[in-house]
Amino acid sequence: MPYDTPTPNGPDGTLQVRTAFLVVQHENGEWEAMTDFGTPITAEHPATVIEMKFGASEVVSDIEASKQAAITAHQLMAVTAQMQQAASHRSLADQLKL
Repeated sequence: MPYDTPTPNGPDGTLQVRTAFLVVQHENGEWEAMTDFGTPITAEHPATVIEMKFGASEVVSDIEASKQAAITAHQLMAVTAQMQQAASHRSLADQLKL
């Protein structure tokens, strides 16, 4: 839950977690997931639950789009290689007919 605030449990008062990322909305409206917690950030206002939900959804959508683009690029490379191989075989067959 977004409003559940665990008690810090590190020796220096930090919250010990398994992994973490931060979703921010830039001034131009773009959403970004960040893993660098050393970057200073100044927010206009605390995030609302709606903003959290929408921002997380946008990040997931971008990840899925990137995954689909990678799959498509891989498939195109495979088809291109097959076409090049087929063209090479045709060229060899044409040379043998002469």
